[in-house]
Amino acid sequence: MSKYDKGFEKKETRKRKSKLDKYREELDTYIDLITNKEKTVVDALYELTKLEIRLKEEKATNTCVKVANFPFIKTLDDFDFTFQPSINQNKIKDLPR
Repeated sequence: MSKYDKGFEKKETRKRKSKLDKYREELDTYIDLITNKEKTVVDALYELTKLEIRLKEEKATNTCVKVANFPFIKTLDDFDFTFQPSINQNKIKDLPR
């Protein structure tokens, strides 16, 4: 087994053992981007971390919705402002999310 094969095998083993789902899913893509000098290692790690955090937040939100027995997730984008015209749509949409 070559040095490259051993390194690849270690990487695959670590990916399987990690609970970083998005990281595991996107790692090969980012390795290619780094290899082709399209991204720096720091930028790739930063982006992978952002993707992972976003996924964890989505999972937490979905879990909270299920635990609360809500039938679905509804966002401000789904709100029917014509139903309650006294609500200022621009003020609501300007609120930080």
